Parts: sequence; C-alpha cells; structure tokens
Amino acid sequence: MHIDENKKFDKRNLEKNIKNGIISKKDYDLYLSKLPDVSDKLFNPEEATNDSDEIGLKKDEEGATKKRVIKKKIKGKGK
Repeated sequence: MHIDENKKFDKRNLEKNIKNGIISKKDYDLYLSKLPDVSDKLFNPEEATNDSDEIGLKKDEEGATKKRVIKKKIKGKGK
C-alpha cells in the first residue's frame, strides 16, 4: 500500500494510519512537537470588533459629509 509522506499525518487519515500500524502514537507526538509555534497568528475576536468599529465610524463620517453636499445641491436648485 502506497502512503503519501505528506499525508501520513493528515488528521483525516491519522486514526486509520495508527490503527493499521503505519505510524505509532509516538511518531505522531514527535511530529507534533516539531511543528512551529504559530500562536501569534491566532484570530482574536476582540481585535476584530475594534477594527470594525473604527471602519464604521469612518463610513459614517463620509456618509454625513456626502449628505451635506447633496442637501446643499438641492437647496441651490430651488433658488
């Protein structure tokens, strides 16, 4: 049976590979210990809401400015 080395530790195949003796639990633990730490890339929902609040304020400010310009144009047409 051909086992692709890149997919040997794939979580979709992991249970089957351990059950069939292709890899051992010890091999898997060693593989996990060699993975790089990427915890700094973790999604933080609090940061995301702060960013979206700032974006929302900017949109409101732009919208208010556009509304003023439209109102001035309408008033100018009537005179």
